[in-house]
Amino acid sequence: MPRVVDPSLRIIFCEGRPGSLDELLLGYLLPVGRVLIQSVGGKHGMRAFIEGYLGSYPGSQPGYLGFRDRDFDAEPPEHPGLIRLQGEKPIWLSHRAAVENYLIDADLLRQYWTERESAPAWAHGPALSITEIEDHIRESARELADYQAVRWALAKLKPGLRWPEIHTTWTKDGSGDIPSSLDYDDCLAQACQLTASFQSQTQDVHPDRLRGYAEAYRERFNSHHFIEEKGYLIWFHGKDHLVQLCRRLAPNFPRRHYEDWAAEHVDVRKYPDLQQLVTLVR
Repeated sequence: MPRVVDPSLRIIFCEGRPGSLDELLLGYLLPVGRVLIQSVGGKHGMRAFIEGYLGSYPGSQPGYLGFRDRDFDAEPPEHPGLIRLQGEKPIWLSHRAAVENYLIDADLLRQYWTERESAPAWAHGPALSITEIEDHIRESARELADYQAVRWALAKLKPGLRWPEIHTTWTKDGSGDIPSSLDYDDCLAQACQLTASFQSQTQDVHPDRLRGYAEAYRERFNSHHFIEEKGYLIWFHGKDHLVQLCRRLAPNFPRRHYEDWAAEHVDVRKYPDLQQLVTLVR
């Protein structure tokens, strides 16, 4: 494993593979020459990876922290800021559900589109206005609301930290792989099948509890206040939302190319949790 030679450098552990969006975003946000960004793979192996990585140092260990997506592991607090994960290690969760959430921004999308609309290979027409893009962001969130409610309900069922992960979706590739039906009853039926294997192990994982949680989240996510306050930008998983949004923007909109570009153009001033992360590294 590579080692930090300069003791003034800090290590920032992030989930994903080398070249991931997490790494791109952190590389853009954090001061060059003062940090080493180290990808760890999956989020569930972050603690073990950190222990193994730091265990290779013969002397004192360098300063470090972990940063990863919040996903559905904790509800976002009312006031935006990083969420400290339980445990001894300084691992912090993003306030928004995932790195992709910070890329769902009308200004960013319009800038990306405007810079490319005159290129011969661009096949998606002139850039939409900020208002039009914001409308698509809102309407794509409305389309996802019931699915996100069921995903949150599944996450709520996990009996405790020592229990194995209860998947929050039934799609093959997880977040970003949108189910063929976003109908509430269809999503709930799929979720009930997903929890069947846990029902014999604990009474906490039961279809009635799942339905109760799902109804509560559904009511919240479809409320006028939630939509007007753009709560979906924080609560809904950004991988799901960005996929659904790009489907609305234009056929075959270059989402992956946009993600890579946008990760290096995020306006950190809009996000107190990202500002907090930068401060922690200083």
